[in-house]
Amino acid sequence: MLDIALKNIGRQRTRTILTLLGIIIGIGAIVALGSVAEGIDALVQTSMEKMVGKIMVYQGDASFFTFFSGSVITDEDLDEIMDVPGVKDIVPMAFKIAGSGEIEFRQPEQIMGMPPDKVDYFKGEEVTMYEGRELEAGDEDVVIIGKHVAENRNIGIGDDYDIDEESYQVVGIIEETNDPDIDMGIIMPLDTLKEILELEGEVPVIYVIPEDIGDTEILAENIEDTFEELHTITDIELSRQIGSMVDNIRLFTMGIAAIAAVVGGLGVMNTMIMAVMERRREIGVMKALGATNRVILTQFLTESALISVIGGLVGIFLGGLLAFLVGVFVDIAIKPTVTPVLALTGLGFAFFLGVLGGIYPARKAAKLDAVEALRYE
Repeated sequence: MLDIALKNIGRQRTRTILTLLGIIIGIGAIVALGSVAEGIDALVQTSMEKMVGKIMVYQGDASFFTFFSGSVITDEDLDEIMDVPGVKDIVPMAFKIAGSGEIEFRQPEQIMGMPPDKVDYFKGEEVTMYEGRELEAGDEDVVIIGKHVAENRNIGIGDDYDIDEESYQVVGIIEETNDPDIDMGIIMPLDTLKEILELEGEVPVIYVIPEDIGDTEILAENIEDTFEELHTITDIELSRQIGSMVDNIRLFTMGIAAIAAVVGGLGVMNTMIMAVMERRREIGVMKALGATNRVILTQFLTESALISVIGGLVGIFLGGLLAFLVGVFVDIAIKPTVTPVLALTGLGFAFFLGVLGGIYPARKAAKLDAVEALRYE
């Protein structure tokens, strides 16, 4: 039956190819867009590792996605937060996007200012230097940079990194971590970055380190209750925010899938209806030789499903190739990823389209009267 199906779908090659194109475009779009959602999810999981056991505190309507632009936490706030029961330490921080004050879609170089003795809270104690040294107390006008920054700019220890037409000496290069915040990051003493940003007695965000990691959520609530103008983000809350964004992207992908279902399903249905009309005499011969309605139904469903599965496989390949090319040649923070689950979902959806589009024509073929079909010219 499979052999007959392969021969039949090759009879009208132009029509079959056009039908395949509809399936390929639909499944390719699903895989390509789905890979973006998977890439965001992978990026979040990597970035959140350094958030475990920490609380980000900011002020006003700022957010994680805008690098806390507009947030103002004063030195007085820092002293009062340090006195909150359960707080082990705090890490005041400031941010700047290299070369711009705006967030770009491409992976930007992120400049981060923090006290030299607290850098390990951000990058992790297990992360070491690839070359050079860590920041030290008393450092001014120096930076340590991520491995990707060093490679992209072809700079090493002793070279200068320019920020707003001012030069800052590179004293260390951090080993590769697969965390874009670090690999594409520039870390400098907080006081130096505050001078660049013209901040006096204030920072946009702080990390709060709890004495007991198990009390992170409770401590975050205590800080918000104590300081009405301040807001907190824990790793759990950040996971909720990012998860909501990823879910929206997946919902958008489902919308694309719905459109693909209509276009692809109608394409398959049209092709199979034409096949039934052209092969009525052939169907009559098969029935005269003993083929049952079930055999005819199965034959046409096999053909429609086969067309869709072939289109699905090509669509998965092209969608995966597009995701790969974007990840390799386009400099963005999100690296699209085609997971086995995503590929299988695309293939399963293609099979569903084939069956859905083939049901009506297959039933119509199965119900043909053998004598009437044999008379058809």
